[in-house]
Order: sequence, then structure tokens, then C-alpha cells
Amino acid sequence: MLAMDRGSLVDLPADSRREIIADVCAVLDVEAATAEDLVRSAEPFWDAMERAGGLVDSRGGGEFCHIFPRVLAFIRSGAVGG
Repeated sequence: MLAMDRGSLVDLPADSRREIIADVCAVLDVEAATAEDLVRSAEPFWDAMERAGGLVDSRGGGEFCHIFPRVLAFIRSGAVGG
């Protein structure tokens, strides 16, 4: 089993961390551990989008917490023929 890097998730403000985990759980109907894994995994992609001319704000910003769950919902809808 791979060790999880909890640092990137801990870097989010506590309220933002709770909000995004709850939203990802609700959108995808997954457990908190899976939601945390998805949020941590998104960090490099989100950072790259920020560096690419400000496509998004920083991961610690409110935009991540509001948009990331919607991105996952969009991906899921396409994956299941939505």
C-alpha cells in the first residue's frame, strides 16, 4: 500500500478541507478516504493550470473548493454516459 502524502491536504484551511471533502463525497458517493485521495491527487494538475496563465486560482483558494467537485461531477457524467 502506498503511503499517502497528507501534507497537501493539511495545507488547505480547515473549513475548506472539510467543505471539499464533503462535497466530493456527495458528488461521487464515495467515502472520505477516497475523496481525500482525489483532492491530494489533484494538486499537481491544479498547480499546472495556475501556472498556465491563471486558468484557476491557487489550490488553497475558494475556487478550488467550489470548482473541483463540479469538475469531478462533469467527468463522472461523461464516464457513465451522463
